[in-house]
Amino acid sequence: MMVQCQRAIRPKDARQYRQRSVSVLPRSDPTQDSTASNNVESSAGPLQLVLSRNTYERLAAARRAQDGLTDQVRAEALAMKERQQEELRIFREFRELAEQEKRQQEEALRQLQLDDLRQRMLEFETLRAIEEEERAVEVARRRETEALMRDEAIRQRQAEQNRILAERIAEEEARVEEERIRIQEEEQRELIRIQEAEERERIRIQEAEERERIRRERFRECAVCMEEDDMGSMIQAPCAHWYCREDLQTAFHNALNSRQPFRCCSQEIPVHLFTNATADFRERYDLMMLELRTPNPLYCSNRACGVFLPPTQYQGPDNAACRACRSTTCRMCRNPAHSGICPQDVGMQQATALAAQNGWRRCPRCSNMVEKISGCDHMTCRCRAEFSYTTGADYNNIV
Repeated sequence: MMVQCQRAIRPKDARQYRQRSVSVLPRSDPTQDSTASNNVESSAGPLQLVLSRNTYERLAAARRAQDGLTDQVRAEALAMKERQQEELRIFREFRELAEQEKRQQEEALRQLQLDDLRQRMLEFETLRAIEEEERAVEVARRRETEALMRDEAIRQRQAEQNRILAERIAEEEARVEEERIRIQEEEQRELIRIQEAEERERIRIQEAEERERIRRERFRECAVCMEEDDMGSMIQAPCAHWYCREDLQTAFHNALNSRQPFRCCSQEIPVHLFTNATADFRERYDLMMLELRTPNPLYCSNRACGVFLPPTQYQGPDNAACRACRSTTCRMCRNPAHSGICPQDVGMQQATALAAQNGWRRCPRCSNMVEKISGCDHMTCRCRAEFSYTTGADYNNIV
């Protein structure tokens, strides 16, 4: 049976209680004790403690009380230990509950933080999606702006290319016109060469036939010296007369000096029959023949020169250049080349009068006639010159 005590006694209090219980024991008289000890020593040898019966009873009672107190203290200590163990168990349970509650709170807090983090991530993703959408809208707007600017640049570049193309077309038309004129001149020269080649071929055939005939007949009489010679060393004129080489050479030189073509029986004898002639002599003789065949021939305006100017030395419709003295002659008035319209060029004067009547303007650079149909006075000729249509002055010099 557990002993109940009114108050808990700690181990330190139990020791103090034992000390108090021992100190209340009665003490013997020191004088009596010393007498008794002397008596004992004197009677029985060694000293022995002799207590009275009352003292022994009191001592036994004290011992019993002390044992009871010790048992009580032990019981109280055991009860205290059980209570401490119970309190420790309760404390442990409380601590476990507290730790469990703390873990639950931490789990709830962690869950709350996780929900908060998820919410923030959702908001971040939403904001990022919004930013991405805004960025995409901005990129689309920028691309649209760039596309508009690119289209505008392409349109301007296309306009510039159209303008350059128009200028090139105008230049190409002018070049084609010049090429057409050059081709016509070359065709005329080629036609002349073909005719001459045909003439030479015809003459060659005739000569071949004649040589074949001469080969059969062998000797002929010279029409000048009346001496007979081998036909292989003689030349036959188109009129069937024969000439020895010396007389033929003399006849062609006399014709060149007299500036009259060499004729026989009223027929001109071509210079190619003169096989021993030099290239310079042939060129001078052909030039003389061209001069004689040219209607109204043109001569160099330099009085110290005065040579014939063939059509190959013409420069445009107005002038001709002399290769001998490098002078330039007007083809209309046959005087040295001059600027402006030649007074003897009636057709150009009439065209100038018509231009003045219609208000046309001449380009200050290339002198081409320009007519304004619409627009401002700023004119651009096909030669790239810019001038005022009203005054005719250079547009770059107008302040």
